[in-house]
Amino acid sequence: MTALGKRNRILSATAELLMEQGLLAVQTRMVTERAGVGTGLLNHYFRWPDLRAQAWTAIFDVVAADLRREGESPAEALERFMSESFLPEARPFWRLWIEAESLAVKDAQLAEALSAARMRLRQGLADILSSGSVDATWKLSNPRATALRLEALRDGLAGLLLAGDPELDPDSACEHLRSAFRREAESSAAT
Repeated sequence: MTALGKRNRILSATAELLMEQGLLAVQTRMVTERAGVGTGLLNHYFRWPDLRAQAWTAIFDVVAADLRREGESPAEALERFMSESFLPEARPFWRLWIEAESLAVKDAQLAEALSAARMRLRQGLADILSSGSVDATWKLSNPRATALRLEALRDGLAGLLLAGDPELDPDSACEHLRSAFRREAESSAAT
């Protein structure tokens, strides 16, 4: 196997383990076992903080790329953003995000990865909102600001769901997000 193949196998194994067990649980020993390589080879290609941040980034690059799918209208993309944010399948992503926020305080590589991912995801949502404004699906005076507010609300609702808030379920979380967007669009239309 080529050096690039070995490196990619290590990175892929790390991303798989992060999705399965989270940032806090995964250790280098687990990665070497999953990738079928020794610790020396892992250390030859990566330092642990770099590997962890790169694997985490690879996961969220896929999420960012999936914000708007080929042929999807802005309304369809926004509805999918809202409805899929709170599905059970999204929980591993939320766990990784929250753990990254916690670890980023002391981990510079993860802090940089988190900041870059946040900007890519926010820009993707802002692009969807801008497209909807351009084609008159809705009117928003500042799509990027709306994206930030929707992102903040979604993040907070996801945290409450993960914490088991008894007053919230995935359907009501989604409705809170839809309601916030409707208010944004109505407020912009009124001005």
